[in-house]
This record gives sequence, C-alpha cells and structure tokens, in this order.
Amino acid sequence: MKFNSACKALAVASAAAMLLAGCGGGSGTDASDKSGAGFDENAKTTISLAGWSLDMTPEFKTLADGFHKAHPNVTINIKQYSADDYDKQLTADISSGAQPDVFPVKTMVKYVTYADSQGLADISDIAKGFQGDKHIDLNGYDHDGKYFALPYRSDTWVLFYNKDMFHKSGVEEPSAKWTWDDYTKAAKELKEKLPEAGYDGNSVYPMYMHNWQSVVQSFALAQSGKSADDTFLKGDFSYMEPYYKRALEWQDEKYTIDWNTSFTNKVQYQPQFGTQKAAMMPMGTWYAAVLVNQQQTGEADKFSWGMAPAPQNPDKKLPSTPITYGSPTSLAISSKISGQKLAAAKEFVKWAVGQGGAVELAKISTTPAYIDDKVTEAYFSPEGMASDQASKDAWSKHDRKMEVPVSGATDTINSILKDAHSSIMTGAKSPSDGLKEARQNVKDQGILDE
Repeated sequence: MKFNSACKALAVASAAAMLLAGCGGGSGTDASDKSGAGFDENAKTTISLAGWSLDMTPEFKTLADGFHKAHPNVTINIKQYSADDYDKQLTADISSGAQPDVFPVKTMVKYVTYADSQGLADISDIAKGFQGDKHIDLNGYDHDGKYFALPYRSDTWVLFYNKDMFHKSGVEEPSAKWTWDDYTKAAKELKEKLPEAGYDGNSVYPMYMHNWQSVVQSFALAQSGKSADDTFLKGDFSYMEPYYKRALEWQDEKYTIDWNTSFTNKVQYQPQFGTQKAAMMPMGTWYAAVLVNQQQTGEADKFSWGMAPAPQNPDKKLPSTPITYGSPTSLAISSKISGQKLAAAKEFVKWAVGQGGAVELAKISTTPAYIDDKVTEAYFSPEGMASDQASKDAWSKHDRKMEVPVSGATDTINSILKDAHSSIMTGAKSPSDGLKEARQNVKDQGILDE
C-alpha cells in the first residue's frame, strides 16, 4: 500500500519532528557496528531500563532481577516514566540523546515513528535468532529490512466466561469451535435462564462488551480474511459492517449494557465480570492476572472461571487455529551506547524476548510474547488461575493479528474510526452510513494515494 508522501509526512510530523530534530533523520544505527568484541560475562556493567508505574507494574523489576540473577555482573537500573505520558517523555529524551539504554516501545502504533528517529539501534542480529521460531511472532517488526525492537510481552484477546453461571443456568460452555453466531445464541439462552438460576435479571447480563472501538473494529479486521493493506489502509471499512450489526443487536436485545451507558458512566470492565454482572466478556489476557489478584483481595467474587478462544467469523470457514487480535509491547536499544554497555543491552534484550524472560513474566501472570510449554506451565501455576486445558489452549494456541496495522497513517485513520464507533454505537449513524462517512473523512485527510 502506497501513501501520498507529502501527506504521510504531515500525518506523522508532530510525533516525529522532535525526535528527528535531536537525532537526525534516516535509519537507526547498526548495533553490530558498535558492539566491539561482544558481551563480556565477567565485566562489571550497568545499563538502564525504562519502565512505568513500577509499584503496579512488576514486569520491569522482574526482568531486571531475573537477568541479574543469570548474569550477576550486570546491574540494571530502572528509570520510571509516567504511564500516561510515556511516549511524550521518551520522545523528549530521545530528542536530547538522553534515552535509557533499553526502553519499551509501548504500542505498535508508534513503532514506525521511533524506528525512523535515529534514536534506536538496529538489532536485526538479535531478530535473526528468533526468525522461524514458532514460539514467537515478529510480524510487523521488519521496517525497511531492519528490526529496531522486538516483542517481550503480547496480550491477545480471549473470551472470559463464568463457569458457575453457565453451570447453574444449564447452558453449554464456550468452545474453540464457537462463531459469533454461537456467542449470540448462548447469550439468548443465558438471558432466559440466568433469572431462573437465581440471578437478578435487571442487573446481570449474558455478556459485557466494553466500549473501546477495538472490541468491534479489531476483531473485524483480524477475522475479515482480507489484508489491512487492501482495507484499513485504503479507507475501506465495509468489512466492519457485520460486526457492528451484531454489536447493535446485542445491546438492543439487552444481552449487554448499551454502549452509551457504558461510555457515559465510565463503566469499568473489571467489576462487570469480577462481581458476576456478566457471564461472558471478550478481553485481553492481561485481565487474568487482575482477576486472580482481585479474587484474592475480595474486590472480585469467588467463582470458577475460564478462558475460551475468541468466537470466529461466522461468514468464513472455521480456521484450524482461532484468529484473534492483540498488541505486543517491545524492547528497543539506544543508538547512543557502544562497547560492553551495548553488548550487555543486547544480551538482556535477547534474554527478555526469549524463553528466559518469558518464564519470569509468566510467573507473575504477565503474558509474554514467547510462549512454549514451559512458559505455559509457569503462567498457569499461580493459585486461583484458570487451570483447565481449554483455558491453556485459548491462551497459548491462536493466530494473533495486529490490533491495527503498522503504518504512518494508522494514527489518523484510527482517530477517525473512533468517532465512527461512537456515532454507530449510539445510533446516530447506521453501520453503513457511519463507515462510509469514515471512509470519506480518511480521503479528505489526503494521506492515501488513490
């Protein structure tokens, strides 16, 4: 897919200008040119790692401590950033050449901007070691033939469900063969039978569909069977229409809280499922750790729960591996370091991205990007975690597509689609009209070559 070069530059200029001003344009530095003789295990070395919300996000300390245990002569100091302003603060640091030695790329939406900033080292040599490895997905990271970051965690969307509510109402539990039509059928049964099982029909729903645009749009993109280059990045959003029609049906039939109530009242998804106000909820795998913790602290009710694969597109042949979406979080290395410091940073990233770091993350119920049997065993070992084989399969066996495609135009398109989402879900526009309007608005931005 080609983009109008002048308009593409305008679309990313606000994000990239500060970076390029401080670092110069063009591609990142080839780390292999500066790493010298390689990593010296015996040399006392200190490197810095960016992180955010350290009191609530243990993954950074977990990785730092785990690597230090394996390599006692390397100390990793964590520099804390604001979770909400991470990209803004990191951009400023890269612009001034003060970025940490290793830092996360929080979302793939920003990957191209960072990769073009000259502030990231080319770590294609590390990526080469993972290419062809079935346990990790590097899709989206090849930027003009080079790799500037690699994924260390990767949450995907699954279907959380309350086993007790299904059992008490006599409704069959979700399976890997479910389509969205099966999901709708189960919701209809639950609506009829939950009150008979003793649940309040006025406050307990068959499902909860959160108000994020991705809950509709990203499932549609992932499961459409069409390339994002031919749809999303061309401003053709017609593939979303069946997904919006279903979403509107669910709220019209009161299978879920309506979008307007959810958005206006700032309804939080955690208590909807955790306090048994909904029997089913599509959500990212990060919620598993939250639910385990909240059931232990009493913030959530005690009940039996599980994970099933996301329901599939009923208009397509059922895939052999369930298709879902997700968004990885990655690690990049500063282009400003060299010698032993660079070698240690590369060794850390290689470890964090691979099985070593993945096992440590899994132990704290964080979903790593690298998943094999050992990692799966570690993830499902904490007390309170769903441990049935179906949940393990839903977590580990899937075909994950990107939440949105990696492109310089994505930010602009996604913003337009956010407006379309609210207009459709509130009933202000029909799915057809809302998506046609979004297409026209994308065209009006001038970021696409026609």
